[in-house]
Amino acid sequence: MAICSGCGGRRVIVDPDSGDRVCRSCGRVLSTDKYRHEAFTSEGRPTSFLHFTGGDFGYRERKLHRARAVVADLTARLGLSAARAAEAAALASDVTDGALGEGQWFPVLVAACSYLVSRRHRLPLSLSEAAAAVGHDACDLGRMAARAARHLGLPPLPEFDAAGVLDRVVRTRPCFSGVEPEKSKELIGQGRFLLHCATKWFLTTGRQPLPMVAAVLAFVAEVNGVGVSVEEIAKEIYAGVTTSKLRLKELMETLVRVARSLLPWGKDVTVKNLVQNAPLLIRLMERKSKSALSEGPGFGFGGLGLSGLYQDGEAEDSKYFEIDREEDGNANCNIPEDVNLSGECISSAYKNVLQRISHLKEIGEFDKVQAKKARKDQLDTGALQDSWEGRWDSEKKLTLEQMLERDVGYDALPPSFVTGVQARRYRKAKIEAAKHRIHKIMKPSSSVDAVFKVEDCVPGEEVVGRKRRSRKKLQVDSLDWEDCIIELLLLHQVNEDEIEQGQYNRLLDLHVFCS
Repeated sequence: MAICSGCGGRRVIVDPDSGDRVCRSCGRVLSTDKYRHEAFTSEGRPTSFLHFTGGDFGYRERKLHRARAVVADLTARLGLSAARAAEAAALASDVTDGALGEGQWFPVLVAACSYLVSRRHRLPLSLSEAAAAVGHDACDLGRMAARAARHLGLPPLPEFDAAGVLDRVVRTRPCFSGVEPEKSKELIGQGRFLLHCATKWFLTTGRQPLPMVAAVLAFVAEVNGVGVSVEEIAKEIYAGVTTSKLRLKELMETLVRVARSLLPWGKDVTVKNLVQNAPLLIRLMERKSKSALSEGPGFGFGGLGLSGLYQDGEAEDSKYFEIDREEDGNANCNIPEDVNLSGECISSAYKNVLQRISHLKEIGEFDKVQAKKARKDQLDTGALQDSWEGRWDSEKKLTLEQMLERDVGYDALPPSFVTGVQARRYRKAKIEAAKHRIHKIMKPSSSVDAVFKVEDCVPGEEVVGRKRRSRKKLQVDSLDWEDCIIELLLLHQVNEDEIEQGQYNRLLDLHVFCS
């Protein structure tokens, strides 16, 4: 027998007129089934009905109803399909033992479960995007996701699909909405290839992937003439703008080193003219990664050369390397169409062009012919890209091991390792300078009066980007806190190898303050 929740009475009857179940003692309507018109046309006629069911729902039912609404709304904003949304809801239910929940923590839990489901199925949903959807910090969401994974005993998640994020940005984001479909495919293909190269060059090791995605997209957009800045892309994918600019700088400096290794005119490639050389450079790297031929001297492609690069393309693709015989009768390099071009021949032709430019500058005719020959001296990227159709299909499903094993013509050390080696060399130079100062004070008669420079002890590095101006010259007269600490440690007979590691606080505690 039904009991009234209002007065606790057991006299519940069914109204014969309306069919409602009401309490005869207090008159409370316990349940009802009615159809009410909710939508009307312009003429006032009802077009749809809403089935209104009134009843006495408890706290648990209302809480579950609100929680399911939160789950449905959040998964829809994150772009999950119905199946993935149901999987995220089931994951949240398992974490809370079927109770779900309310409050500010519950949307964070739903976003964390959605992120876990996306990572499990390799969907392009980043932690920053999921955190932005609920208005919380990415660190809070990451901690919640880690706790949920530990509580449920989930297996290790697969690697984050940065290439999928790149594909999604180009196809769906407003900043790339005006790009033609063919150019979008080229952006995605070049972006995937450069992301794999960045992985091989350790530019993504131990770092957040989204800034590198923004950097790669900004670079390939500039190469293909798409006016999208790195700031716009970083904001679209919720990546740090400053970090994205730093990754773009690192990527361009690395590509300059690659160009100097692969291109015959690589020594003239800089960060400023890298965009003009990038289409050919990317093509060479891509052909190098797919070529099984041995490397030849000076060019890195052996028998393949640049001739093999253009054998499957159009005839216009090789006009960048032709020499104008009408304007220069002294050209000594006849190149028939059926002769393969070697790296030595191209280097000779390039040196010949440089000599011609120097001669024109001497006689003052360079400015007159520069505008005329601008289009002929530049790479015809449009004709070159016509022969690239379908070549990016092999870049879609590469594992990390395959990325690291492939050969793109250049191998780089991890940036953190290079920075650590340079810092160790710099500290070693400071140690030598400190020993020189101590020796000069202890034995002034035998000391040399020459000025000791730290820069002289540090081996010079290859300059790729803009050269930074040092604020002060590191000489004997300009000492900083690090020089004073090194002198103090040397006076306490600390091993130089330990000082080179740079752990000054530990060494001071062990050898200075405890002595």
